[in-house]
Amino acid sequence: MKLPENVVKVNKIAFQNVVRQRLSFHYSEMEEHLEQFIKGIVEAGYQLKGPFFYSLNNVPLNEVIEIELFMPISNDLFSLKGYNFSTYFEISNLLKTIIKGDLKTLTEIEYAKLIIALEENELEMVTPFYHVVPKNGLEYLELLVGYSENI
Repeated sequence: MKLPENVVKVNKIAFQNVVRQRLSFHYSEMEEHLEQFIKGIVEAGYQLKGPFFYSLNNVPLNEVIEIELFMPISNDLFSLKGYNFSTYFEISNLLKTIIKGDLKTLTEIEYAKLIIALEENELEMVTPFYHVVPKNGLEYLELLVGYSENI
């Protein structure tokens, strides 16, 4: 497989006990919704395990984004109105790049690298883009996309 610089293959990502929430809002409200998502889990008495990640499920042409937020927790059971829960979350066959520095500027460039890698290798994009935030904060961001081989 021919990959651009800083793009690597990943066999899978997997997490246990994942809280999820799908939302649609103007991109400028992102930080507010992320905080509300985490706050709701913590205030209900659940233990965050991390890492926090989210999927971008549309191309935000009108500046409205459709995302799904994810947070692995330490608890085996979860019930909270407005949230969903999966005991296991896994995606196989991914391409990954890491964004360091100015996330707003570099994210679009890294999206393009992943799309080029898919096209050059005749791979089909089968997932939205996943953004994984490391447990230690926003020093970098992992950007992943799932693929399948066109046969």
